[in-house]
Amino acid sequence: MISNAAPVFKPFLLLPLLLPLVWWAPRLGARLFRAIETALNHLARRPGRAVLVVGLASFVLSVILAATIRVVPPHTHDEFGYLLIADTFSHGRVTNPPHAHWPHFESVHVLQQPTYTSKYPPAQGLALAIGQLLARLPMLGVWLTCALASATVCWMLMAWMKPRWAIVGGLLTAFHPQMIVWSQDYWGGAVALAGGAIVLGAFRRILREPKTRDAIWLGLGMAILANSRPYEGFVFSALVCATLAVWFIRRRIKTGTWIVDRGAAGDAHPSAIAHPRSALRTVILPWAAIMVLLAAQIGYYNARSTGSALRMPYVVCEATYGIAPLFIFQSPKPEPTYRHAELRALQHDYLAFYRRQVQSGWTLIAATVHKIHIVLESCLWSRLLLIPLLAAPWAIAGDRWLRLAIPGGLIFSEAMLLGTWVSPHYAAPGAAIFIVLVVTSMRWLKTFTLRGRRVGQALLRGTLCLCALSSIFTIVRIAQIPEDRWDFQRARLLRQLDATPDRNLVFVRYQLGHNPHREWVYNSADIDSAHTVLARILSPRENAKLREYFRGHRLWMLEADAQPATLVQLDDPAQLPPVAPPR
Repeated sequence: MISNAAPVFKPFLLLPLLLPLVWWAPRLGARLFRAIETALNHLARRPGRAVLVVGLASFVLSVILAATIRVVPPHTHDEFGYLLIADTFSHGRVTNPPHAHWPHFESVHVLQQPTYTSKYPPAQGLALAIGQLLARLPMLGVWLTCALASATVCWMLMAWMKPRWAIVGGLLTAFHPQMIVWSQDYWGGAVALAGGAIVLGAFRRILREPKTRDAIWLGLGMAILANSRPYEGFVFSALVCATLAVWFIRRRIKTGTWIVDRGAAGDAHPSAIAHPRSALRTVILPWAAIMVLLAAQIGYYNARSTGSALRMPYVVCEATYGIAPLFIFQSPKPEPTYRHAELRALQHDYLAFYRRQVQSGWTLIAATVHKIHIVLESCLWSRLLLIPLLAAPWAIAGDRWLRLAIPGGLIFSEAMLLGTWVSPHYAAPGAAIFIVLVVTSMRWLKTFTLRGRRVGQALLRGTLCLCALSSIFTIVRIAQIPEDRWDFQRARLLRQLDATPDRNLVFVRYQLGHNPHREWVYNSADIDSAHTVLARILSPRENAKLREYFRGHRLWMLEADAQPATLVQLDDPAQLPPVAPPR
């Protein structure tokens, strides 16, 4: 998160300076851009290598940023939840048994009953676990997923356009400001983007010529979406499947065969015609087999986590703690009994956010516009991509398959806006459609001329330069995050405690009015073997029981809201001050 960073510079404000240059000096920098285009053309001769280069570029950028700036500690509740899944997987477990004194360890987005785990689906946690197992660095998994997302976008675009432009789209993804932000936090986004790109790339290839390989890719992409963004992934996958089904039925009724693609003259190539039975064997059965395996995997994960194959951890967590609706058309839920004031305060903060949206029709419209702004601002590269989108009408008119994809993208967007909360990574499953539209628009923009001047090409080149400038400023903002922020303080204190020879039991004390979005009480998957255990303060009797359970640990009290946060060593848990009741 970079919300506390320096003020945001908008390269879009430089557009008035760009337009005169486009008209009066359209060949400015032509030699440099010709050299870049020559390199892209050379790389495009081997598409497999091009995909690898795009992924490697993303990975190298992520590593360089972390090496020259720092690895940012987890900041949001979601990030701690994903790290808990990663630590669980790293121990070779799907979930963890509940702790004997679990009320001391309750936290946001974490289940304590019937098992101890995060409420989130497993894909992002699995990526972090790979980084933890390979290098004891969960962030390595983030960098790998960003590289995977950039590479899969390049692979996806190769089904829609020439390899040279696919490489451009892959590199734009790798150096996109939103991807840079994703590469430096644990929230995710890149995993779902990779899943959506795989689905859309396989979809386009199946339309061109049905192959078992692409049906498998389609199923794998949907599996990634189901394990990363279940709701948005389901909507996106359902739209793709519905489009394929309608297209298949219409072709079968019209011709009795499956005409997959046509040439410029409108005639189908012989290899592009398949009998319906062949299509069933080639596409539908392999895809269906993967869907069966996916259902078994999700059911197994749910059963191990919640005791029921049909109940996701997310659902159980919301039933246990949540009061705010997940969708704006729902009503608030009855308030459960909370053991901790901080958990109740957070849920009421969520509820207040929901109620501000649904106060009236005008507030609902304003909230929807704000959601659209959040997603578009992240996707549009600080509004700079509005420039190539000027050519979108020509791009859509000239590509019938893009005309097929655009309605699905609009339906996906409408479904996403029904949620109470919207964040850029929520839109990641459907971002591939937007990427196809932008890169196709760039191709058309490059061809525009005015009075014999190649203004479209100059405008595109200038836009790409401003995009690079925007990425640089995003990096600067990440570098300027203040290290006295609470999450940096938490990471430093934990490192200091973990460096001591004694194991530590730390009771966390919050002041009245504590910000519930700054949560300290998160622990590793195996609490009993952890060097440092963070616990909430309960009644004196319960505190004494926990102290006896961890009797070999050194006892501390953490003043979490002090500036800076401070540790006080205690001799007895009776020295702990009483805590405010949750109601």
